[in-house]
Amino acid sequence: MYSTLPQMIYEKAQNVSGNYIQFEKDKAGVFQPITYSEFAEVMLDFSAGLLSSGTVPGEHIGLISDNRKEWLVCSMGIMAIGASDIPRGSEATVKDLSYILSFAECKTAVLESNYSYKKIVECIDSLPLLKNIILIDQNGVDESLLAGKNITVSSYSDVLVRGKEYRSENPGKVENLMLSGTESDTATIIFTSGTTGTPKGVELTHKNFICQLKDIGALLPLKTGDKALCVLPVWHVYEREIEYCLLYLECALCYSKPVGSIIMSDLKKIQPNFMACVPRVWDAIYKAIQKQVGASSTGRWVLFKTCVGAASTILRMYNIIHGRNQQFKPPLFIFKIVNKVLYFPILFLLPMKALGEIVFFKKARSVFGNNFKIGISGGGGLAPKLDKFYNSIGMRLVEGYGLTETAPICSLRSYKRPVLGTIGKIMPYCEGRVVNRNGQECKPGQTGVLYIRGENVMKGYYKQPELTAEAVVEGWFNTGDLVIRTCKGDIIVKGRQKDTIVLRSGENVEPFPIECKLAESPYIAQAVVVGQDKNCLGALIIPAKDNIKAYAEQNGMDTSNFPAVLKSDLIHNLIFKEFERLITQKNGFKPFEKIGKFVFLDKQFEVGVELSAKQDIIRYKINELYKWQIMMMFSDSSMAQNLQNLGNMKDTIISKIPVKGGKKPQ
Repeated sequence: MYSTLPQMIYEKAQNVSGNYIQFEKDKAGVFQPITYSEFAEVMLDFSAGLLSSGTVPGEHIGLISDNRKEWLVCSMGIMAIGASDIPRGSEATVKDLSYILSFAECKTAVLESNYSYKKIVECIDSLPLLKNIILIDQNGVDESLLAGKNITVSSYSDVLVRGKEYRSENPGKVENLMLSGTESDTATIIFTSGTTGTPKGVELTHKNFICQLKDIGALLPLKTGDKALCVLPVWHVYEREIEYCLLYLECALCYSKPVGSIIMSDLKKIQPNFMACVPRVWDAIYKAIQKQVGASSTGRWVLFKTCVGAASTILRMYNIIHGRNQQFKPPLFIFKIVNKVLYFPILFLLPMKALGEIVFFKKARSVFGNNFKIGISGGGGLAPKLDKFYNSIGMRLVEGYGLTETAPICSLRSYKRPVLGTIGKIMPYCEGRVVNRNGQECKPGQTGVLYIRGENVMKGYYKQPELTAEAVVEGWFNTGDLVIRTCKGDIIVKGRQKDTIVLRSGENVEPFPIECKLAESPYIAQAVVVGQDKNCLGALIIPAKDNIKAYAEQNGMDTSNFPAVLKSDLIHNLIFKEFERLITQKNGFKPFEKIGKFVFLDKQFEVGVELSAKQDIIRYKINELYKWQIMMMFSDSSMAQNLQNLGNMKDTIISKIPVKGGKKPQ
């Protein structure tokens, strides 16, 4: 039995040597495969190449790259010799790379391309320990930029050649070193930003990952040889653990990108059995399906919405009958009998669902190919509308939950008995408890903070014992997430403890459920709720441009100047009507959770700016980046006008100042 991830790969290479482990597109866009046995050989060659360059067990090696087949080779090759990878995507900032690689004391860094190489050159003076750079793609690299720095620059292919020579001269040495690895060895240190933006190095062992494989594998209807489309950042812990589970199940990884058009094309090419995504990707596919249906005719669109509504109602009633709804008290026996009455409205709605299956649902599912079995949403909360839509049209979409510190999966909803709106039960390899502010265990239906204890909990924050002691007490890790537990043990995430907005009236508001509901509006692409210490809640709104334009044109407006359209009373009234329609007591919201103010933002959120790598909003950054808009939103009209006048006066004064040195004063 294996104790480390490379040992697992090595064992699989013996058992299913001819099976495909990876598919990656070549320059012509054709997916090319590699077998388990071929992969294992390249992995060991890379390990040997590192050893030949002086790398030793226990060393930390930077791995800066996006999704590609070489990433897994490098990561597994690093771990095979008892070293640890320090991963990051190629979009990492110079500041982050400087901090992470120096803090982790990296002597070697594997870089994807010239793009990352230039960033390292820029911060090279802050990396005194760095001695070796390995480039996966060496095109356009100017090695002279590091002249005099005593740093060796090698290509990935050169490392493999040296590795083959090393293995030939030292037969069995690399294999023996790999097989000597233990489950307590550090596999990786993944740096994640906290609320202050200072990266924390989460140290994860092989055991943290391996302990999850059997139980997660049991919840996936996949078999040897199945294909998975991989679109999430491969260096992120969510994608990593999913890939390890797929390799445990002897499936093949097919690399794509989280871009709507690319995913849609690759789904047709690969015909995958599985895909794990963040909610934003599932939402993009949902909107693509809606757009495809809505483009035909108004009548067809109305029929589509009616059929989806019927299918959704049937699913909800069926789940109530079978006890798969959110229950906070054990149901009385009489209700189990009364619930059977729901079969009658189900029979009434079945013809409409059948029509939807013939006209729409089958075609919608075909977007994912003809072999699709199941999808997982994680890395953020799945909007209820998406959960209901996909499961109503006959697609298996389950939601999971976890954090980097828990490697990451703590819970995963069962596809056999799903309770929509939940993240399922806590996994068998760990235990969870929900605690209120007084440190007492919460009863079902009560909101509290989720704590996790188990084999998947991190070793600690690298070189930060005080932070580790603060986060993990007697083995219990404080997730910082506010949750509710049902009487059957299913978990409902309500938001982040640190995201809680406290209004001036003293009311506590969780922004996440409100944001999910606002995203159901066809006129709102994304919303971020704000209002700390204010009299009411406000929202930063990214408008759904096409739908707002269409609405404006239907009402006789000229839409050639879109910013002017957004400032119009017509559109402002439209958005407030959407607030009133969605944020209601009927939908589970309290009166103080209504949105009283809003402002439109003129750009989409970007990964690395407002969004994390898994495309979650980074609230502290949004509060910093849009502090002017937030201040204007909550200012009274006279103050707002004065502030605007001051801004205009500043621009006028600056425009009249003579320019020196080619740059205007700020």
